[in-house]
Amino acid sequence: MDTPKIRVKTEGFRAIASADININGITVVAGENACGKSTLSKLLYYLYKTATNYDLLVARSLRPKLRDIRDALDVVVEGLEIYARGEKEGYKFREDFFDLRKNLRTIPLTSEGKEKWLTAINKIAEAYSEMINNESRKVGRPIPRRISYILRKALGEKDDKRDTEEDYKSIPWEKIRDLVESIFKEAFGKMNARPVSLFNDSFRRIFRGSELPQKFEVFELDERIVSIDKANLSKPYLIKNTIYVDTPMMIGVSDMEYEYWNDLNELLRKQGDGIDRNLAKIIDEDIIGGEVAIRDSHFSEQFSYKRLDGAIFDLLDVATGIKAFGIIELLLNNGSLTDKTLLIIDEPESNLHPQWIIEYARLIVLLNKQLGVKFFIASHNPDMVSALKYISIKEGTEADLSFYLAKRSKDNPHLYNYENLGTNIDPIFESFNIALDRINRYGI
Repeated sequence: MDTPKIRVKTEGFRAIASADININGITVVAGENACGKSTLSKLLYYLYKTATNYDLLVARSLRPKLRDIRDALDVVVEGLEIYARGEKEGYKFREDFFDLRKNLRTIPLTSEGKEKWLTAINKIAEAYSEMINNESRKVGRPIPRRISYILRKALGEKDDKRDTEEDYKSIPWEKIRDLVESIFKEAFGKMNARPVSLFNDSFRRIFRGSELPQKFEVFELDERIVSIDKANLSKPYLIKNTIYVDTPMMIGVSDMEYEYWNDLNELLRKQGDGIDRNLAKIIDEDIIGGEVAIRDSHFSEQFSYKRLDGAIFDLLDVATGIKAFGIIELLLNNGSLTDKTLLIIDEPESNLHPQWIIEYARLIVLLNKQLGVKFFIASHNPDMVSALKYISIKEGTEADLSFYLAKRSKDNPHLYNYENLGTNIDPIFESFNIALDRINRYGI
């Protein structure tokens, strides 16, 4: 294929001196440890995660600002209830504001969402003003200093020890409304302009403050859609969903350090229907001898493995190889694997018996052929490399298969250049022969 569907160019980052990689169907990168394979995988994952979920990530970045205001308004509503407790109005407050407080947690960052926020603020401000100014309710009721203090803190104002009742009457509701409007305005601006800074911020967080690569570009059909020196991120068309698996042990495990573990587990629990059951049936009957699914337990949903003889096990307690195939089956069953999916797998052969390495390679080829799933595979296993090539030839998909080998730079032994091998795997096997040389050196 002359024009690659997706092309990724990276230079000058960590162990990567240069990499110019095409992704048409199945792309395999090979090389010794610490040559940058995992770095490439993470760059791809977080780039597509940012570009395809841009609005969601903008919303997440601004939610804490809205949360501070919402928490302050919660205190106001609580104060209104306490102030009216024992009276009929107390029940009215609870009835009127319960849904309002609940909805403020989930209102989207849209024009309609902004209007709902402003309506809620106006409603609370009106009730607060009525409480403060109603002379008949003042007997034995304290001045609501806590309410005033918290609202002013939400605005970022300093505590200037206001003591008079007039100060507590003059809550700056207009400033609160202006602050909410400014947060929504910021969100709308980012969603429309899609500045690359959101990806750069994610990049620095994931790679712990590392400098940006000298070059990082992504092309769709020869058109550059992403570049760290470009002001904005274009919307990808060929990829709408990216998944990163670096170990089957991540299933069912939450880890704040590896957020892609949490991303995967959230995706595995997604409800949905797959396109067909043929590939899942191959996993169940030809490979693992059972079915992987999510089943309801007494307290929560549970990943489970049901063996062909009917025995049911917690998936977290079964062999790692079953987990590896189980991840694929769960993604298949809930419809997460489509022709717009990029599935990134780091060393899929890890923890697999040689026979299952071949089965896993076969599954990758069939997922690409039948569903159009695109793969970026990092491997240094000869069985996996061979199986991907020869099964692709048999299935007639070799044209969309490409291999890359990380070669040590002549100028710096700590840096690597990625060489495009096409479908020629001989250079990869030559690199594997280093292991035989070490056996001869240490064992004879």
